[in-house]
Amino acid sequence: MRLGTKLTLYLSLIIILVLSGYGYLDILDRRDILMRKMKAEVRSTGQTLKVSLEKVSLPEERRNIEGLINAVSEYEGILGVIVYYPEENLIFRSRSLRDGIQPYLELIKRSIQEDRPLEEFGPYRRDPIFFLVFPLQNKGGKSIGGVAILQRTSIVEKEIAKAKGNIFLAIFVLITGTVALVLWGTRKWVTQPISKLTEGIQNVASGNLDHQIDLKRKDELSQLAGAFNQMAVDLKKAQERIIQEAETKLELERTLRHSEKLATLGQLASGLAHEIGTPLNIIYGRAELIPRKLEDREEIQKNVNTILLQTEKITKIIQQLLGMVRKKKPEYAALDMSTLLDSTLDLLDHQIQRQGISLLKEWKDNLPQVTGDPDQLQQVFLNLILNAIQSMPAGGTLRLSALSKRISREGLEESQRQYLEVCVADTGVGMKREVMQNIFNPFFTTKIMGTGLGLMVSQGIVRDHEGWIEVESEVGKGSIFRVYFPVGQGR
Repeated sequence: MRLGTKLTLYLSLIIILVLSGYGYLDILDRRDILMRKMKAEVRSTGQTLKVSLEKVSLPEERRNIEGLINAVSEYEGILGVIVYYPEENLIFRSRSLRDGIQPYLELIKRSIQEDRPLEEFGPYRRDPIFFLVFPLQNKGGKSIGGVAILQRTSIVEKEIAKAKGNIFLAIFVLITGTVALVLWGTRKWVTQPISKLTEGIQNVASGNLDHQIDLKRKDELSQLAGAFNQMAVDLKKAQERIIQEAETKLELERTLRHSEKLATLGQLASGLAHEIGTPLNIIYGRAELIPRKLEDREEIQKNVNTILLQTEKITKIIQQLLGMVRKKKPEYAALDMSTLLDSTLDLLDHQIQRQGISLLKEWKDNLPQVTGDPDQLQQVFLNLILNAIQSMPAGGTLRLSALSKRISREGLEESQRQYLEVCVADTGVGMKREVMQNIFNPFFTTKIMGTGLGLMVSQGIVRDHEGWIEVESEVGKGSIFRVYFPVGQGR
């Protein structure tokens, strides 16, 4: 239930209770006023009748009493009048009274005996009445009789019923008008501003930090809207600052990775110089042979083909070097891991052969593709393979394998999924436990000319590709680096 509806209901309930209570009290007050008015009128009538009857002293004059009390009984609301003279046992009553007057005769006797008036409420037959009983006295002050005046209270009830109708109508109009006013007020001053605040929150939650709430009022909700607008402005500034800091951080990471890449290429310089030098010598030798055998077209074509082949090899090596040296933003695409590993091995082929290392390649032709940046991933495997080569100065076996497997990564709630595992294993010197615990820390190295950044950069690249690296090593037996990438991971 909306807040405005709740507020309207609660306020309406309070208003209904207050006005209903007021109406009830007003009815009680009106009843009391009407009853007092009725009693006053009965007393006034009784006083007039008392004065008239006390002047009637002779028996022959009492014959006019019936006319008098019948005239009084014609007053509005008076049911009847009873006059009783106990000494003569004379009873006079209005024509409207037939039987059932005995209780009132007893009350008249009581009033004469106590010499005081009596007022009570009671029924006459089934009609509710108010009756006034008072004694009559002669000129000497002696009680000679008594009078009972019976007044219908139904006339008061009719007035009260009429008043109830008017009061209920007035209360209904007041309640309806007040509820309508409360409903309009809550919608204008509560529901609509809160709806604008809710809309603003939804806009900010969806990323629209330019949204501003316009509440031109001077109340707490307007202050809240102003605070919300300021919060949106502060959030936008914070977002822009975070984006700028993130871009700066990414640029620093690219610079760091590029620097490490250049350091790795420096280690490859001598081997690559030989790689380029050998094809150049072949080209030079074949070019010398061409002028000597101008008549042998078949031999010339053979030499030209050799020159073209060696030139293509040099071009490929130079392109690989230029591709690694060039600093660029990551470009993610679907990659064939076997092709990437082969191109990385081409750069290290000379060092592998020079150190007498046996190379074992273990992967199938139908490896699933992974999504990644080829330049960054080549840097990872270049670092890992170069470390493996350097750990076997006296030769050994370098095993490079790749296979797809389903893995449930520890610490994640997700179920098993497909990963590509690339394994770089060597039979080199291995690492102690304390060295293994620090190999991914920046500037930690066991090499004389090392930077201590290669494995840290490699781990960062792998994490950017939503993968991870696992290491096993034993001193004197070698090390195994396993790199995992999610298969088909989109970015």
